[in-house]
Amino acid sequence: MLFPFSLVLAVAVAFVGIALSLKSPAQLAILSNAMLSVLVLCPLVIIMFPLTLLSFALVALASRWWSKSRSPLRRLEAWTALMEENVERWLGNVDESVLNWAVRLAPVRELLMAFEAPEAISPDEGES
Repeated sequence: MLFPFSLVLAVAVAFVGIALSLKSPAQLAILSNAMLSVLVLCPLVIIMFPLTLLSFALVALASRWWSKSRSPLRRLEAWTALMEENVERWLGNVDESVLNWAVRLAPVRELLMAFEAPEAISPDEGES
C-alpha cells in the first residue's frame, strides 16, 4: 500500500526538481502537461476503467432484459388502454348526467334569476 504512494511522491518530487531547473517557458509548459497526464489523468483512467466495464455489462444485461420484458410491457400497455376507455366512458356518463340535470333545473334557474337586478349593458356590447 505504501509503494504506490511512495512512487507517486517520488515522481512528483522529480517533476518539481526538473521544473525548478528549467529556464524556458516552453520547456516548463511541456513538463506541466506531462505532470497533468501522469498525476491526474492516469489515475482518473485507472479509476474509471472498472466503471466503464460495469456500464458495458449493464448495457449487455439491459438488452437481454428488454427481450424478456417485452410481453409484460405489452400487457401493461393493453391494460392502460382499457383503463383509458373506462375512464372516458365514465366521464362521458358524468357529462351526460350534468347536462340532464342542467336541463331539468333550467326553469328553477329562470325563477331565481327573476329576482336578480338586470345586468347593465356596457356601451361596447350594445353597439355591434
